[in-house]
Amino acid sequence: MVTKSPEGPEPMTFHEKSAWMNLGAIVLVGGAYFLHVPWTLRPSFDPLLWKGFVYCLVAFLALEVIGHLVLALRSPREARAPRDERERLINLKAIRLAAYVYVVGSFAAVFTLHHGANGLAIGNLVLLAFVVAQVVNYTARIVYHRRGV
Repeated sequence: MVTKSPEGPEPMTFHEKSAWMNLGAIVLVGGAYFLHVPWTLRPSFDPLLWKGFVYCLVAFLALEVIGHLVLALRSPREARAPRDERERLINLKAIRLAAYVYVVGSFAAVFTLHHGANGLAIGNLVLLAFVVAQVVNYTARIVYHRRGV
């Protein structure tokens, strides 16, 4: 168990800052995408949907690259340091939680086939399952860092 210092909370590590940045990027871009997706299970393809997906993908990649560059430039020594045993354990625990969420979400997406969903709708639902799983992943990492796992 980690003891709290009398000076206050411990400063955030590079990997915790990275988790916050990843969480913000996935919520921002994923939220923007899914707010604009037409939620229909009927067969209909809108070319603007493909454009929106590409724009969101490019925006997400730009946020990730710029965010990690800024974090690495602010603390280059910490960015190059290998992950210690605690950080590897945090990653494993967080990924395990996210995997369960992704599997349940993917099965739920496939279940919509019985209700007349087309391939595009199932693809969007699997993508939603992935986004939710990543939100769980990064949220768990942040919580585990704060709790001192």
